[in-house]
Amino acid sequence: MKFLLDDLYVYFPYSQVYPEQFSYMTQLKKALDAKGHAVLEMPSGTGKTITLLSFLTSYLLQTQPAVRKIIYCTRTVEEMEKVMEEANILYRCLLQEEGAVDGSFLCVGLASRKHLCLNEQVLAHSEGGFMVDSRCRSLTASWIREKAKSDPSIPRCSFYERLEQQMDEMIIPSGVYSIQELKRRGQQQGWCPYFYSRRMLAFANLIVYSYHYLLDPKVSQLVSRELPQDAIVVFDEAHNMDNVCIEALSVWLNKNTIEDANNAAMYLANRVLTAKGQSFAMLQHEYENLRGQTIHQMLTASHRLELSDWEIAQPSIHEVHQTLEETVPTSIRKAEHFIAYLQSLIAFFKSWIHRPEAWEITNTKFLQDFSAEYPVDVKSFRFTSDRLSLLLKTLEIGDWSRFRSLATVAEWITVASTYSSGFAVILEPFETKTNTWSPVLQLACLDASLAMMPVTRKFRNVIITSGTLSPLDFYPRMLNFRAAITASFNMSISRKCVLPLIVGMGVDRIPLTSKFNQRGEIQVPTSYGRILIDISKTVPDGVVGFFPSYEYMELVLNVWKENHLLEELQRSKLLFIETSDGVESSLALQHFRTACDVGRGAVFLSVARGKAAEGIDFDHHYGRCVVLFGMPFQYTESRELKARLRYLRQRFQIMENDFLVFDAMRQAAQCAGRVIRNKFDYGIMVFADRRYARFDKLTKLPRWILQFLSEEQIYIDMETAITKIKQFLLEMAQQALIK
Repeated sequence: MKFLLDDLYVYFPYSQVYPEQFSYMTQLKKALDAKGHAVLEMPSGTGKTITLLSFLTSYLLQTQPAVRKIIYCTRTVEEMEKVMEEANILYRCLLQEEGAVDGSFLCVGLASRKHLCLNEQVLAHSEGGFMVDSRCRSLTASWIREKAKSDPSIPRCSFYERLEQQMDEMIIPSGVYSIQELKRRGQQQGWCPYFYSRRMLAFANLIVYSYHYLLDPKVSQLVSRELPQDAIVVFDEAHNMDNVCIEALSVWLNKNTIEDANNAAMYLANRVLTAKGQSFAMLQHEYENLRGQTIHQMLTASHRLELSDWEIAQPSIHEVHQTLEETVPTSIRKAEHFIAYLQSLIAFFKSWIHRPEAWEITNTKFLQDFSAEYPVDVKSFRFTSDRLSLLLKTLEIGDWSRFRSLATVAEWITVASTYSSGFAVILEPFETKTNTWSPVLQLACLDASLAMMPVTRKFRNVIITSGTLSPLDFYPRMLNFRAAITASFNMSISRKCVLPLIVGMGVDRIPLTSKFNQRGEIQVPTSYGRILIDISKTVPDGVVGFFPSYEYMELVLNVWKENHLLEELQRSKLLFIETSDGVESSLALQHFRTACDVGRGAVFLSVARGKAAEGIDFDHHYGRCVVLFGMPFQYTESRELKARLRYLRQRFQIMENDFLVFDAMRQAAQCAGRVIRNKFDYGIMVFADRRYARFDKLTKLPRWILQFLSEEQIYIDMETAITKIKQFLLEMAQQALIK
């Protein structure tokens, strides 16, 4: 269908637009017209993705060249594929509308080599994304391919070779290119899907990829640097946006990483000695160039930079201090001097990581201490990662797997020296869970805005959206940008399809809470067990439970086992548990779904912030009820969290308790939202902790949950809750019969 919104024709692939979808588009248009950023909260299950794609694509098609690209960022590859499915539906709709697409329209999904590679040799000998990248590079680097011309025994990638041969005459047809479509076309044509998709970026109208391609400086400089400023950027499911930014700029070192880095540096020193004996001109040429060229000129020095060399040629960090326009410091221009500097750095890390006590200092103090012990030009720090890349390129090393730890050390010092504030250096000598000596030296980013700032400053529009963003004002404050529009929308309803309940009292009216200082009391875990048993007897099909942490889930399960509550529970439904092992959890989830499909019914227990809470939909019969056992507060004794809370208070005037409550409530809302994934679905949300009834917590739930929450559903006991659940299920069944 096509309808007019102000002066814009919107192409929508369905026959009906929900009121909240229309309101969402209206606010979106205001933000785009104002060339400003927006924070928009849309109810779960109301078609947020297709609303975004339809409106933004219509806007782009009718405002070109003012807007040239849409960049749609998702958290996971699975979410990316869902977006691509919706984009395909929209594309077919556009083709049916006369004049909607006058020229070509290209949508491409970009993923890593791990997801796109077709070369069996690469996949068979590679574990994890880094190994796939490294093996691919060893087959496709320009110097490897040049040597292979005179030595046929040197392996090459046939998919990449065929793509290179046909690159200049290649015509890219209009359409939607998902991961599966790219791989299918790659198999059909004999082309490499990864490098083919990279070539398509320049021509694509709609790009769908991971957050990290924009937020992680190691990746963004490789993929997103050439994107135009007049692009619209969308961060979907952005409720954990600040955490993604923090992780993108944080670096961890342990004793194994440091030891591996030391071995790699020794190997590199031997390679330099060998090169000086066999091909002195190679290193001498590098040195002479470094005297007169910037690091960017050196990295991209080629009359025709091939696709396979492009990632080697990209600077590692955003140009926060205009590093690209500076020449490499004299102290690390010569290869042997640079390696000596790396070895000094590794020795300093070794001395730090063997300290017996926990430690925390600023990144600037750490760099000062290093400079005092090992006299080094401090300017060298910011060039460490790029200088390492340049040296590996000069030595024509294709397989970088040996240098992974050394690259991590280089990244650590590069990031630490790039930013003057917003970081802490934290040494944790002992593993928190087992209290065994396992030291970790972390460069902890405390300021999420450092990763976000280059995005909000570069692009004309940045849209942050999710179903759980309340309170909306927190995100512009934490990420340090001004939002032109902030809006939250109710769910339009023809029936009451959500039943939220705040259960504050358990067995014998014992107050329910997961507060840390009350976890030794057996009554609360016992009450949680009775609640789950009663719900399992009442609610058909799937029930999902979320705990604040794995430790608390383990504690509660032990109480249930000792009191034979697990046996009683499993008489009603089968029980499956998410663990920290990804394979185990995937298998448990698969069996849980099977039990629901065959009508046996099942309970799936997980933790907030886990995989099930973030990326798994328990729609329809897989999730008729979700139970939150307590409030998912973070572990407040964490040194990293304490440092971040201090920084938030000093930098953004966000009080510690305000942030902790905000974070706990967004995680709770995210867990609760798993059970309602479309407007024809229905589900029950049980918040089993008396603290949810407090005003400061209650008001931080999303509007679309609060609209279903009445006074008589707040701070009730379990008997009352079961009565309301039975009544709700009866209403849903009657409405189903009427239909």
